[in-house]
Amino acid sequence: MKLTETAEDILEAIYVLDKTKKVVRVKDIAKRLNVKMASVVVGLKSLAQKGLVKHEHYGYVELTSAGAKIAERVYKHHQLLFKFFHETLGLPAHIADKDACRLEHYLSPEGLERIVDFIEFIESCPEGAPTWLTNFFYFLQYGTYPETCLRKKIKLKLLNELNPGETAEIVKLNGSSQTKQNLLKSGFVPGARIKVLKKEDEKIFIELEGKETSLDLNTANQIFVSLI
Repeated sequence: MKLTETAEDILEAIYVLDKTKKVVRVKDIAKRLNVKMASVVVGLKSLAQKGLVKHEHYGYVELTSAGAKIAERVYKHHQLLFKFFHETLGLPAHIADKDACRLEHYLSPEGLERIVDFIEFIESCPEGAPTWLTNFFYFLQYGTYPETCLRKKIKLKLLNELNPGETAEIVKLNGSSQTKQNLLKSGFVPGARIKVLKKEDEKIFIELEGKETSLDLNTANQIFVSLI
């Protein structure tokens, strides 16, 4: 069900207010959203027609089961985006909150879900906060890359730059999302060992974790490695 930004905001406001108040009134919603009560009444009428809220004239406001499901999703997305902007990117809380609200309304559903999945992943990954986030904060603070990044950048080579007989470890993948997915499916994952066997006919022949395979040179230029 496609809802307007105002409708989603009202549903989310009811959901949040219901956690702290015994009953939710129109004036509570208007105060939270900083809008006029008349605007909330119009929005509630539309939501009631869609079966998402229960609201009688001058009465209390309640979410239906369908409305609660949408409100919970909107609230979850808002909280995750806020946390990402505030804690991960270091934006002030008031800016993070506004940007989270804007982003959740204007992104496509697919784009929003992908960002939410990414945020949940970096928070839940067993290894904890990735090193690159710490390096990112260093970059924000001092306007330059930390030495670890600079050293790593100097050491990295493109797979195609290696000579036959050289062995390296895959560090990262570049290219489009599809290219990265194809490489990962073929075993070209960070940490994997790779040895160059030969180059000919616009291809590079390699041994990947003990198995022989080949890549075209354009794809090989999307793989960064560190010599072993």
